[in-house]
Amino acid sequence: MTITIYTAPAPFEGRQGQRQMLAIYSWLQLNPRPSVVLLGQDASLSKFAEPLAPFVRVDTEIDFTFLGAHMFHTMVGRARASTSDIAVLIEPDLILFPDFIDVLGYSHLIQDDWLLVAMSRNVPSFPFHQQLPEGPWLIKSNNVVETEEVHAYVSQHGQWTACKGGQLWAWNTGKVPLHAGVMPPFVYEQGQHNEWLLNEALTSGYRFVFDATEAFSLIYPQDIPKTVQVTQTEEVDKYEYQEWGFAVNAHLARHYGSYFFRPANFSNLPVKLFKCGGPKSKKFCFWDHFKHLSYCFPPELLLIAEGQGAGFAGMQAAEDSYITSFRRYVLGKTWKYFPIQPHLLGARRNLPFWKNFVSGFRMSSNRRSTCLQDNFTVGAELDCPVSRVKEPLPLNSHLASPFSLESLLSRVANSDKVVVLAVVGNSYRDMLMSWVCRLKWLKLSNLILSAVDDDIYEFAILQGLPVFKSGPSMNLSFNDCHFGTECFQTVTKVKSRTVLQILQLGYHVLLSDVDVYWFKDPTRELMSFGPGTLVAQTDEYNLTEALNVPRRLNSGFYFAWSNNATIAAFERIVKHAATSHMSEQPSFYDVLCGVGGKYRVGTTLCVEPLTNLTVHFLDREKYPNGAYKTLWENENVAEVCKRQGCVILHNNWISGRKKKLARQIASGLWDYDDRGRMCVKSWHSSGQIHLF
Repeated sequence: MTITIYTAPAPFEGRQGQRQMLAIYSWLQLNPRPSVVLLGQDASLSKFAEPLAPFVRVDTEIDFTFLGAHMFHTMVGRARASTSDIAVLIEPDLILFPDFIDVLGYSHLIQDDWLLVAMSRNVPSFPFHQQLPEGPWLIKSNNVVETEEVHAYVSQHGQWTACKGGQLWAWNTGKVPLHAGVMPPFVYEQGQHNEWLLNEALTSGYRFVFDATEAFSLIYPQDIPKTVQVTQTEEVDKYEYQEWGFAVNAHLARHYGSYFFRPANFSNLPVKLFKCGGPKSKKFCFWDHFKHLSYCFPPELLLIAEGQGAGFAGMQAAEDSYITSFRRYVLGKTWKYFPIQPHLLGARRNLPFWKNFVSGFRMSSNRRSTCLQDNFTVGAELDCPVSRVKEPLPLNSHLASPFSLESLLSRVANSDKVVVLAVVGNSYRDMLMSWVCRLKWLKLSNLILSAVDDDIYEFAILQGLPVFKSGPSMNLSFNDCHFGTECFQTVTKVKSRTVLQILQLGYHVLLSDVDVYWFKDPTRELMSFGPGTLVAQTDEYNLTEALNVPRRLNSGFYFAWSNNATIAAFERIVKHAATSHMSEQPSFYDVLCGVGGKYRVGTTLCVEPLTNLTVHFLDREKYPNGAYKTLWENENVAEVCKRQGCVILHNNWISGRKKKLARQIASGLWDYDDRGRMCVKSWHSSGQIHLF
């Protein structure tokens, strides 16, 4: 039986790093030893994991906000794709003890798909530590302490506090989802995501959901303060960012699923799993507080399993031997044999069956009462409020980013002060996300988005993307903003104005339309032409024509330096476009190459005489437009482009958003899973793109 634990640690630095190390060491002492996957991209994670391989490894294939915060829905997605028998998602600083394996052992015998949830106990002062992953617990001057003593200390000093404990989820893997519908892109550790997941799991009824908080020890050493995973700055400090993050998550929770209408918390789960008989007991009971019934299963099964081998190793053999020992050990005692009673949990109407037998055991009323009184100490204390935001957002509230354009530029620009800019409207949100995912795959983090309407602005905020408004919001038709339309002409003119604004702030701009597929990062090559040159894609596809023929400069992919000559040229482009009834593209050519191409030099250049700015039209073999060599019509576009040496491929020269979208998806040059609201990962199953 295999277990994989997934967690999203902060950088392994300072006391926070020490606490995470202590927690992970405790996980590695479980028997059987689980695999541990650290979800993150900080270099300290790999440094920590390397000496613990193969039991600990790092996985960077989840989504992050532009500030580096983990996206919770991709964390759950990664754990859902686990090939282990049981997947566990846990906060990185929660300590586990061997009784967790006992709980998983019993849970694994449930013949139904299940979801376990538990909250940690806070220990105000945790004096124990470990120096090695397989070493003993130590105290003070490295004196050895037995695990039982640590357990006893935790039992005495552990406290449950509403909403301040850590969280653990565990489930049997397989095809059955945790909940119906789509999980929104919550920002991890910014509230609401745990409550939302619990509510949707309960109301969906796909799995048997139970609270195991009382069944095992899950410890949060409270004396080490948590670290917010965001860099503090002068304009927006980490506390302001937290409040904004809470607002974003609250907005998502209220617009997705049923959480807004019937929020769940951890005190009203219908079924709880608890241990009966003291800390060393291996007798577990389910308590259905709706029906006031307890369903208890004696420890013989786990004891037999341990006799067959350590931990889970003997569990399979134990199942068979338990059937023959069933009546001898149990039915002759004072326990009463009875069929499992019906149980109502969301859409499910039966308690889970146990593998190979469908029987439970009812305690006498006195024993049950004593056991419940001894164990249920949480009660209403776990009643978490619907929202931790000071003023919860109304259902129709609009979001706004706390970051100005100047603040965003300072955050996302690379060391050369280069930003990759896309100016986009809501009609192209799917192509935007595929484009963003591709840039993330290429390890580019210097992208910035200019939103031309309110819908795409809010959408980008909720996706954790760096976005600002281009100006007054436009009302764009979802399917009618393609080449040649009035909408298209209006949007293109916003692009040149936005580029000019950024150039004036001292940043160089690589502008790319979102229908440009990137095979490689072109930044270094484009910069190599030098500050006196604006490099741009040509829209000429005829092999016998020069690249710089009239009005073939494509304003959907170019690199512009922030210098006086380029800024002066863009000021003239913007002024020219403002009086034109066409898109900005003819204005680019007429200003930089002259009307009719009178400033052309050779077949690839133009030199604008007022600023002496050189325009270099890029090689079509490496930077092809959508009509060049009919590349999009090949059966394997990626392979053909690879042989040709493509750096990018523009999906233009096709009319209509739907046709453009269909062509790109059919080619396989698509990197966004719209059903999961996340970038496509190597761990995704096939066939997860469903845009039509």
